[in-house]
Amino acid sequence: MVYITGDTHGDNDYDKLHCLYDFNVTYDDTLIILGDAGICWIGEITQEYIELYEKLHITIIYVDGNHENFDYLETLPVVEYHGALMHKVSDHIYHVMRGEIMNIEGFSMLCIGGAKSMDKYLRKEHYSWWPQEDISVHDIDNARENLKKCDYRVDLVLTHCCDSYTLIALLRFPPDRNTEMLNFIDEEVAYRYWMFGHYHQDATLGDKKCCLYQSVLCVNDLMKAK
Repeated sequence: MVYITGDTHGDNDYDKLHCLYDFNVTYDDTLIILGDAGICWIGEITQEYIELYEKLHITIIYVDGNHENFDYLETLPVVEYHGALMHKVSDHIYHVMRGEIMNIEGFSMLCIGGAKSMDKYLRKEHYSWWPQEDISVHDIDNARENLKKCDYRVDLVLTHCCDSYTLIALLRFPPDRNTEMLNFIDEEVAYRYWMFGHYHQDATLGDKKCCLYQSVLCVNDLMKAK
């Protein structure tokens, strides 16, 4: 089974994952975190978080948010997993790179992490904030190259922030460069659901777009319902 949730921020929002014990998950199951996993952070706390998340006994894949230690991620080995390029964090934890399309249990998923930190003026560069947080033209080019291989059709779009239209319509926040970079998805990609985190709330726009924070959804059940 494939489960999906919003930001976990290391141990700050970890408790919501305790529900996975009720589902009797194994490493054959997958938990997707929609950015700001915060597992790879600063110093020794990173290893503590890795051990904490490994205790869930489920395979974890996350898109990056804006609160990740990108310098650390860039030191990790790059592997191909579920058809996508990923950083291997530990035996059962992976960070999927931007613009990659992974296929899990028959579901194709376009993954594009990244977002703008509204609080970066309170943070220290390369210690608690990293300039690599922003979505780049290269990330979008990589997404388009991979989308060509599947005729621009996927089951799921998984991002940290959302596109500008959704940001204004659903959340009434002003758009920024990162949300503008994602506008191409509605214009060019056929998808069944678009799920994102970042905004610390659970909300939906229409029947295709979903912001996740505290909820933990089962993708298999979601797909059966549509």
